[in-house]
Amino acid sequence: MRAGSAVLIVMLLAIIPSVLSQTVRGAGSIELTLTEDHHVARLNSNQPYVAGYHVNTVDLHTRERVQATAITVSFPSTDTSSFPVGSWLGAGMFVQGQDSKIINVDYGFYTMLVLDASGNLFLDVGLHQTRESSAPLQMPTADLLYSYTWLVSGIDPSDEVTLVAGWDSEGFVHYSLAASGTNVTVASVNVAGLPNCESVIRQFYAGDATNGNAFPLGHYVYYFQFGVVSSEVIVSDHWSADLKNPEILRKTGWSLVENAWSIQGDISYIDSDWLWGGLPYSGVSAKYHQNPLENPYEVIFLYNGQTFPSGTVLWQNTSNVNDSVTVPIERLGQAFAMIVAVSVSCVCAGFYESRRKTQLSHKS
Repeated sequence: MRAGSAVLIVMLLAIIPSVLSQTVRGAGSIELTLTEDHHVARLNSNQPYVAGYHVNTVDLHTRERVQATAITVSFPSTDTSSFPVGSWLGAGMFVQGQDSKIINVDYGFYTMLVLDASGNLFLDVGLHQTRESSAPLQMPTADLLYSYTWLVSGIDPSDEVTLVAGWDSEGFVHYSLAASGTNVTVASVNVAGLPNCESVIRQFYAGDATNGNAFPLGHYVYYFQFGVVSSEVIVSDHWSADLKNPEILRKTGWSLVENAWSIQGDISYIDSDWLWGGLPYSGVSAKYHQNPLENPYEVIFLYNGQTFPSGTVLWQNTSNVNDSVTVPIERLGQAFAMIVAVSVSCVCAGFYESRRKTQLSHKS
């Protein structure tokens, strides 16, 4: 057997859980159909990008590991007839992971709801593996390890959709969504089973850190970002993307992102060399807490010709560190539609049970 064939078999074994079924159906009218029409959130590219990011401490020197992340996304007041032909707009979460053995290897996970110029709605998930530059000759490299796309029907773009990505101890990342009272577990990917990923840390990172000495000799790294990216700048005042209630799953349960600031795509770093998007989203501004939104955990990005500056405080609610929101606790607890595995089902039960306990503690 050739070495290349062996690698291919390993990759197929790792992704089989995600492609056993071409269609995933929720309990209601939601249906997701696997498609090859991918929308990849790229690194160091010409894609415009703007986002909020999780701030653990205001000095941007505190990071943490978390088991899962979540964000609620919608596209209110959006008319795709004004989109350039072939273009698309994505809104979701962009999260970093790390390797336990190779210090200069990192992982960039994206989970997005995507709207294209034809008005079609998609769910896109993917993973980049990056290798940072190192002396004397190692140049930075990045590989797209997987990208999966589902055409979504039964959901209007203006409907709120909660996206969730979470790890289990076996090295699987589980993706699910909840909308209109329906919860759908879409796929599970054996990330630790992918080639050269066996030592991946089975958690995401949140918070921030400095690379080098920060500015001007280095830069900051933003582990949990949530925002918008598109195939090109969509110059139209007929679109907006609403992102609200970003959450992280700590050992103590689900917590809202207490503090969030803004970041543009020219400094949206996930490690020393690589950043989401690559270009600032020129002409896109934002509405956020008290400007004029009342929700202290929400940002709406929209095109109005004004470019939103990095470093804007979107919200700062440190005193509300233990607050949580009412999101269906079954979003990670529903039996997987694409695989049948006792171990996976147990993990999901643990996710939603921790969610339930968190909600109950907040009510008491």
